[in-house]
Amino acid sequence: MKFKIISLNVLGNLSGAMLAFFYFAYTNVGIDKTRGEGLVFHGFISLAIGMVFIFVVVVMINNRWSRPLYQALNRELPVDGLDRTSADQLKRKALQCAPVMAALSLVGWIMAGCIFGMFIPVVDQIFFGLAPLTLADSLGTFLGITVIGGSITTLFIYFAMEHLWRKKLPMFFPDGDLSQVADVFRLSVRARLLVVFLMTGLIPLILLGVSAYSKAKALEGADPVIGGQIISGLLFQIIFIMAVGVVISVVLSLFVSKSVSAPLKEMETSMKEVGKGNFDVHIEVVSNDEIGAVGEGFGKMIKGLKESEEIKESFGRYISREIRDEILAGRVSLDGEMRRATLLFSDLRDFTPFVESTHPKQVVSIMNLYFSEMAEAIKENQGLILQYVGDEIEAVFGAPLPHEDHPDRAVRAAIDMKKRLALLNERFEAQGIAPFRHGIGIHSGAVLAGIIGSKERSSYALVGDTVNLASRIQGLTKDFSCDIILSQTTRDLVAGAYQMEQLEAVRVKGKSRDVMLYSLLGEIGAGGQNEG
Repeated sequence: MKFKIISLNVLGNLSGAMLAFFYFAYTNVGIDKTRGEGLVFHGFISLAIGMVFIFVVVVMINNRWSRPLYQALNRELPVDGLDRTSADQLKRKALQCAPVMAALSLVGWIMAGCIFGMFIPVVDQIFFGLAPLTLADSLGTFLGITVIGGSITTLFIYFAMEHLWRKKLPMFFPDGDLSQVADVFRLSVRARLLVVFLMTGLIPLILLGVSAYSKAKALEGADPVIGGQIISGLLFQIIFIMAVGVVISVVLSLFVSKSVSAPLKEMETSMKEVGKGNFDVHIEVVSNDEIGAVGEGFGKMIKGLKESEEIKESFGRYISREIRDEILAGRVSLDGEMRRATLLFSDLRDFTPFVESTHPKQVVSIMNLYFSEMAEAIKENQGLILQYVGDEIEAVFGAPLPHEDHPDRAVRAAIDMKKRLALLNERFEAQGIAPFRHGIGIHSGAVLAGIIGSKERSSYALVGDTVNLASRIQGLTKDFSCDIILSQTTRDLVAGAYQMEQLEAVRVKGKSRDVMLYSLLGEIGAGGQNEG
């Protein structure tokens, strides 16, 4: 990269120097002809000496200023390992690389104007006996060098350097936070286009006007021979200015158009990917202008969408996609409301001894496998898992998304959970693990549903007597040695679809009357046999 930057600066300034030299040598703008024919020869000598001097000065300043950037590019300076102050300074330098290179080029051209417009004419007069320049000619030479060569070369260096350096900027700004760096040069899109317009349109017209006016003044009192020479010189000047103007217009227009179109094209491509649901796209912000700000904003938007999608997918692990989409779409109230719902509590039996006698990694692996299978059974019936407490599962059917058949959904989920556990036990037995059994309690009734918790942490939860009774019914599965027990309320809502066995009425904590319970044996039409 360092070689490319040096080559770019040398090529740009050398081209500008040759342009200025030939302009002054063959159009004689601002230079008195009485200085003699030796001007061209001495001009070559002066050009060489002046360029070497300016080159040495500019390169020394450039190397000193840009050394940390080159060290970072060559991995000699760890960008991630710098303290905050050093990192901010390095980022500021990275953002100012193109304008600083252009500014150094402009300084060199101002030095060239002073040397060739003021110092060299004095040297030519003293050592070579050439006629001195008038103050007007000296000032014209200074302005001609800085305007003809300096402005054009400076703009070329800036836009070419910007184009080259944009490929390296993401190394210093992996997160694209260019706008966070304060006190740096910022060239807006409007200013960028305005500068190119002035350079490609206004300045060539001014030069043509000045040339035409100077030749017109020279024609006053000139004989036909001299007049013909003046007209020929004017023609050459017009052709020269037009040719240079066309080249400059094409080069600058290409650089500027690409500096605007390339980031927009990347954003357009990224937008299409995001539209397809791909949120892994990355926007490389390579400027601190309006387009860079749009790129930063678009990158943050993609990041936000990705996080939302991840949250959405995480949400979908616990509930069905239909319920998830209803909640995220805002069609389900989460502020707190009374609902008719069915609660399902499930708990593994004799799990504590298993935990105490098994390696923790194996326990976690088995628990994850068990919960995954149970969660699938609940989600397939549009249930919502409210929480996992140890080896217990609390799920609800009919909230937050209402379902008229929520008792049936809960019972079907319980039957599916029992079948899945049987399949898991076959796998466990093959590994030498004793089979598991679980107890499931189901009860239907009114619940208060909503987002409950503190400001720091909250969750969707249900409260009320229905929840407490469902939990206690689950606990009774051990006493009755049943896998699935339904309350009287749930049994009445699903009667006729399932085979059940009435159990002994019991008094549970918090109830003044005995609770009628039923053991679920199976579905009618599926054999009706007792699967417990």
